[in-house]
Amino acid sequence: MKMKRIVWIVLALLALPSCLKEGDNTILVNDPQDIPFITDYLPEDLLNLFGEQHVYFGDQPPVVDMEFKSLHQYVATNLEPPFAPQAGQLSPITHYHKIRQQYLQIADYISMSSEETYCKVITPVFLTGRGNDFTVYYHEAPQTEGHPEHAVLLSGTLTSGGVRNLMYGYKILKYNDSIVPPTVYPANTIFIFKDHDGLAEQCSWYNDSLVNPQTP
Repeated sequence: MKMKRIVWIVLALLALPSCLKEGDNTILVNDPQDIPFITDYLPEDLLNLFGEQHVYFGDQPPVVDMEFKSLHQYVATNLEPPFAPQAGQLSPITHYHKIRQQYLQIADYISMSSEETYCKVITPVFLTGRGNDFTVYYHEAPQTEGHPEHAVLLSGTLTSGGVRNLMYGYKILKYNDSIVPPTVYPANTIFIFKDHDGLAEQCSWYNDSLVNPQTP
């Protein structure tokens, strides 16, 4: 009698998976992330000016656990002359980047420029891509004149020496101050840049002292 009861228990356990819904199995085995699709999250005109060839789609981006720096060269803008910078013009500002705590398609992004005292920490940012090609996209609210909101994306190919063919672009979505200074670029302005020599070099630039102590 005891042996028969053990047999029934074993059979019941073996039959249990067939009683579960297929969707339930997927949720238990995998850990899908609910991230916004890039074409819904970013403005269409920003993506068009950035160039489809520079946007890497896919749900298996590389792990971009790297610090790197870039010197930007203007590629395109929707500003009209004489306010538009010339294509090919170099920016005198060095930009520093760090991707950390990446889990699948979500990560933190830390950045600063050579003109800034403290770095910015943006979380979360979203990633797409496959192989060594990746695209990072996010919204940010820089603490600059007029308190703008930007839609941003950057992309490139991960190498041992840095990020090859780095592209960076942003659109000013709006300003949050009731009075917008006349010295700032107008809302809806788009800028597209690339790294000047094709390789945003790996470098160790980040330390905890660069985080603003007033940041919560």
